[in-house]
Formats: sequence, structure tokens, C-alpha cells
Amino acid sequence: MSALSRTLLILGAGGHGRVVADAAIAQGWKRIVVSDRDPARVGQQLLAGVAVLPLDEAVAQSDAVHVAIGSAAAREREAKAIGLPLATVTHPRASVSTHAEVGAGCLLTAQCVVAPGARLGTGVIVNHGAVVDHDVQVGDFTHVAPLVALGGAARIGSRVLLGSGSKVLPGVRIADDIVVGAGAVVRGNLEVPGVYAGVPARRVR
Repeated sequence: MSALSRTLLILGAGGHGRVVADAAIAQGWKRIVVSDRDPARVGQQLLAGVAVLPLDEAVAQSDAVHVAIGSAAAREREAKAIGLPLATVTHPRASVSTHAEVGAGCLLTAQCVVAPGARLGTGVIVNHGAVVDHDVQVGDFTHVAPLVALGGAARIGSRVLLGSGSKVLPGVRIADDIVVGAGAVVRGNLEVPGVYAGVPARRVR
């Protein structure tokens, strides 16, 4: 049985969940169920024809899960707790080299690029129009937001948020648990957890 013929649970019924569901449908998953820990979302529709089910019911029906939660800490926590194999969702309009390594539970959206030699850890999000250039390493549960550009051989830690349109120059290293603001340009290594912004990026808190 191919992976796509099984049932995929999308955990998270917010806006990010809609992006994941749309990509999973385009990827060719035959059956998708959705759930959320917020009871107010149960019974609603994530997309047309895709209902939000109670969590226990959804888990019982599912063979694999994609955790569709923006928060890195929450995504990591749920991925470890849910008790199902993690499924990577790749939109067919993503450009992903066959010479890249993509970990379990990643999301690769439309128009993103993952180049040869790139390595993505578990639960990484590479959002619309983002570029992960050759030989870049991205740690677990990091979010590469829309239109981010990661230069060749950059090293990005775990649970990092790279804000929309930010740029990381080739070979630069970013430690775990760092937030890089939208539009920032990272020219040198970032080693202390915190929030960085500006051109060049500097720690602001």
C-alpha cells in the first residue's frame, strides 16, 4: 500500500492547517481527516468538504499525522505525543531536489525550492516562495517563512523562526531557538537565543 493511499490526519484546524490540507490534496492523499485540540473548531470545515473531527475519532481513523501548528514548541510537543508516524506533505509545485534530504513531518509548499545537498530535519516548514540553497542544514521544527532565502551551506538550528522575506548569507550559522524578523539580513553567525531584526540583523530582545 502506498503512503498516499492511507488516511492522513492533519492536527491543527487554523490557517496553517488549511495550507497543509490544500497541499495534501494536491499531493494526492486519498483520504484526509482533520482535528484540533480547540473544541470550538470541532464540527467546522477546514476546507470545503474537509470536516474537523473530535481528536480521538480522528486518531482512530488515521495511519499518519501531519502537525499543522505554527508554534515550533507546540509542533514539536504534538509530534512526539500523538502516537502516529509523521507524514511529510509536499505540494506538487514545490521544487525539491532528489539529492536533498527531507525529514519526517515536513511541509514543503508551492513555489518553494530545496536545492541539492540541503538537509531538513523533522517537522520543518518551508513556506511559499522560500529558497533553501545547496548544502543548507535546517534543524528540527524550524519555520522558513514565505520568501526567505537561505544561502548555500548556511546552518540553521532547531525551533528557529525565519520571518518573511529574511535573508541568511551563505555559510552563516544560526543557533537554536532564535527568531529572525521579517526582512532582516543575517550576515554573521547568531549564537545567542533571542529576537533579531534589521539590516544587518541585530539582537533586539
